[in-house]
Amino acid sequence: MKITPKDFVDASDESKNYVVLNFAGRSQNDLYKAVLKYVNSYYNNPEKVTTKIEGEQIVIDAMEQKAVYTTYLAAKTYYDFYYKITLDFKDGKVRFAPNYKYFVSPGGIEYPLNGRNNFMSKNALYGSSGKVARKSLQEGLDVFINKYITEFSKSINDSKSNDNW
Repeated sequence: MKITPKDFVDASDESKNYVVLNFAGRSQNDLYKAVLKYVNSYYNNPEKVTTKIEGEQIVIDAMEQKAVYTTYLAAKTYYDFYYKITLDFKDGKVRFAPNYKYFVSPGGIEYPLNGRNNFMSKNALYGSSGKVARKSLQEGLDVFINKYITEFSKSINDSKSNDNW
């Protein structure tokens, strides 16, 4: 996945705002329960960041502290990232659809996905022309979401093999 002015998209097919993760041999209900276990272990207050349609969908509305950073004069400035992930389930598959909400700077300034930027004031990730204002934040978001997907997938795969204790 990668971030674009349209939000997150599948890096191999930018017409899709989701990726399908395959888990062969796993039932819809089994995948739903495995994802609930992941969410419960990943988030401090999972009940506050999730909404569910039992057995069908989990929506995560959360924030990652210091998810990405910029560097200026060798000093790093970290940004918190607010996001939403919608997870839909079928036998053997999870549809993973992330959404950018906004960044928050250490000073409390919110940075939406798109907006008006100029030389002195970069208040959005992408300017009105679609040009990225802060390349390091864009790259950091790509790393963040792909790392999240990798860890998420690994956890779901491992959950099947960790049942014999």
